[in-house]
Amino acid sequence: MKRIILLIAICMATSAFANAQACNALDVNMGFANNSLKSSLANTWHIISDDMQKLLFTPDVWKAELAKVMNCSPSSFPSNWMDRVRDNYDQLKAIADNDGKTKVWKERPFQRPTEQAIVKTKYLAKYPGVKILKIGSNYKDWNVFKNSLGIPTNRYIRGEILLQIPGRPYCQAQEWVIKQAYNGGGYSASVAENVGGAGYFVKCP
Repeated sequence: MKRIILLIAICMATSAFANAQACNALDVNMGFANNSLKSSLANTWHIISDDMQKLLFTPDVWKAELAKVMNCSPSSFPSNWMDRVRDNYDQLKAIADNDGKTKVWKERPFQRPTEQAIVKTKYLAKYPGVKILKIGSNYKDWNVFKNSLGIPTNRYIRGEILLQIPGRPYCQAQEWVIKQAYNGGGYSASVAENVGGAGYFVKCP
């Protein structure tokens, strides 16, 4: 009986040690997060990825998701787990809060109903519960991209969409692209590219 109890204790200790070891990846992951925050600070528009938006506005959710990836309990995080990102976090959070209260989204000059309908469908699928407030295109017609020989390779429509995503305190603008590949005899069906993933904060209309 004593031997069984001893084995159970050893197993529990081994399991706890394994979890502690998994949490050693925290420093590496916080390094990646710090670089992402720094990149957004350096960007003229302060475009922030979905992941870093989650860290800025719902850090407990971000922490729980990171812990799951590392196979580690959030309770195992040290109390100072955000120290490595604190300076960049505070700077970017202040900018996002200010932009969300003061920056006005500039409407795009053109409308492309067919392409924009494709984009809206993609955004509704990517962000459940999202509110699509406005959308527009930068181009009146297709912009053709050619290779060095002057042969078309594709054509595209680029624009922006104004959204209100659940869990975010402000509205944000995100860029979208619709592309058609050139196959020698014409263009392929439209494909939505660069849909979702990052945006900059603005006032809600």
